Amino acid sequence: MAHIGESWLTFDSLTQHVVKTINPKRILDIGAGGGKYGALLKNVVPECELIALECDEVAFPQLREVGYHQILPITADKLYERSGDLYDVVILGDVIEHMLHSQGRDLLEFLNYRSRYLIISTPECMPMSRPIFFEGHNSLWRPDSFGWHDYWAHQQCGVMHFYLLRGHDNWAGPGLAEVVSAVNGAGIFNDHSSDKKQAVNLTIHDSRYKEPADEHNVVLYRPF
Repeated sequence: MAHIGESWLTFDSLTQHVVKTINPKRILDIGAGGGKYGALLKNVVPECELIALECDEVAFPQLREVGYHQILPITADKLYERSGDLYDVVILGDVIEHMLHSQGRDLLEFLNYRSRYLIISTPECMPMSRPIFFEGHNSLWRPDSFGWHDYWAHQQCGVMHFYLLRGHDNWAGPGLAEVVSAVNGAGIFNDHSSDKKQAVNLTIHDSRYKEPADEHNVVLYRPF
């Protein structure tokens, strides 16, 4: 479900700061292509295990050179056969729009139970038709596509969307609010396609169910 190609630079600094704040030990990069995210993050979290999911064998030498510790030579749907694998961060950078929306949604819900955080970067609308289905753009991921998820952050910059979803895997910190506060206060900027700079300003969407326990406390069925 991936191919070697160009990837937008819009949220590169934001991604680095988000990952640095989370301080993961294990990252899965879905549709790793030429290894952009490995190159972007290997010095940010040098002790982290970087895993590339990439089905195009042509990319393997470059991915190894970039520094990925493991390459999964499969398509994203084959992750369902590895349902015991857990990750601190899963990255889908310029990837999810190549899937059918129903496939992308199923994959995100599956990964939501197997990760602490999911990072998604995707264009608002960019027609791209290709003879090979998964090399084209096939779905649109606007904020209303994430109504099923109850605790996430978002920013749009020009044509590009950035989403940070808090996974179900565990309650280990830092929490979403802490990550968002850290990156919003870091004085970093997104690269707008018009060559302008846009200040990072992630907005949290919180619709977590809170069941009253007594007049002072609630039971929260969702990680912070």
